[in-house]
Amino acid sequence: MAADVVVVGAGPAGLAAAAALAESGRQVLVVARGNGFTHWGPGAVDVLARAGGQPVERPLDGLVRLPERHPYRLVGEEVLRRALDGFHRFAAGAGLAHEGDLERNRRQVTALGTLRPACLLPAPAARPLPGRVAVVGFAGFRDFAPELCASGLRAAGHQAEPATVELPSWNHQRHFTAVDLARAIDDAGFRSRLGEGLARAAAGADADVAVVPAVLGLDSGHEAWADLERRTGTALVEAALVPPSVPGLRLYGAWLARLRKLGVRWRLGFPATGVQTGDGAVTALVTEGAARPQVTRCRQLVLATGGVAGRGIRAGRDGSLAEVVAGLPVEGFPDRLHYLADRFLADQPLGAAGVAVDAELRPLGAAGEPALGGVRCVGSLLAHHDPTAEGSREGVALATATRIAELLAAAPV
Repeated sequence: MAADVVVVGAGPAGLAAAAALAESGRQVLVVARGNGFTHWGPGAVDVLARAGGQPVERPLDGLVRLPERHPYRLVGEEVLRRALDGFHRFAAGAGLAHEGDLERNRRQVTALGTLRPACLLPAPAARPLPGRVAVVGFAGFRDFAPELCASGLRAAGHQAEPATVELPSWNHQRHFTAVDLARAIDDAGFRSRLGEGLARAAAGADADVAVVPAVLGLDSGHEAWADLERRTGTALVEAALVPPSVPGLRLYGAWLARLRKLGVRWRLGFPATGVQTGDGAVTALVTEGAARPQVTRCRQLVLATGGVAGRGIRAGRDGSLAEVVAGLPVEGFPDRLHYLADRFLADQPLGAAGVAVDAELRPLGAAGEPALGGVRCVGSLLAHHDPTAEGSREGVALATATRIAELLAAAPV
């Protein structure tokens, strides 16, 4: 098997890189161990929520407070702008319009009633919360407690009251997940009956807006949410839930549809285990196979395997850190005693471990020279940033994916 460019990883960075590369005319194969962060994230685009340990309200203003080798500093502000513009077009074309821009962070409601900062929000999560707020749960759905969410919103200064709506009769009476419920809401008949209960709950609370769990449809873009707003006559705001994330799954489905349309090939469930090299450059990717290792020849390899959390970096018992596909050097910590913070909910230093790259996203060796030709790294695998602590995961993913496509578009095919 052979490919012009192989992208390893199916998280936001891998999906965006594969699409951007295919759009630039490259022949692309995506190889992934399994699903990526889309299934965990709340469907928003986090660009920068904290820098230097301090909150950031305007993402662009926070860029100058980042380390010199931070991915944003390497690719530049204009690349970040182009990346977000491209995402806006892609999402809107897939029926998943997002609201927001780089001028300020918005606030996304969570199931706890907290308001998390994010740059771009899916339209169902982007409504403001003026006046009276009804927090409406669905009877039997265990991943959303309206009383808890309403309590958090009241603590944040909102006038919020909980309510519960009985679900229409269906085949998941005893136990169901967010995905089960979202698929049911895709059905117009089920949605019509549910809308009647939502309308009564909102009217009973004399609410200006209703917060509901983020389960309003899975396979129909934002159509089910918009339809329920029309039926209830009330603005509906989806609150982010624990994984699996329905808004994230919507985006994942849209990315896959885009890749299929672009002719991108796909191999999911076969982890990359190594590379073959020649003359200091990668020549092939080695992956697990059903019966024996599979070798895929390639001209360029893009690693979007994530950091430690994404299993793109492995920590050894001796305290060493290793990039798992190509054996690239990892910038981390001298020993495992420095991996973790003193408190569980603090920023964990291990989250900032990654592969150091140059301005062209080529991995660097210990002396600052390119470590292996034909390899580029994107997303959370990169050193000098912590996507969780900074709230920068999707922004870095999109910006570095855009930069990769621009660089490789001009390279020989």
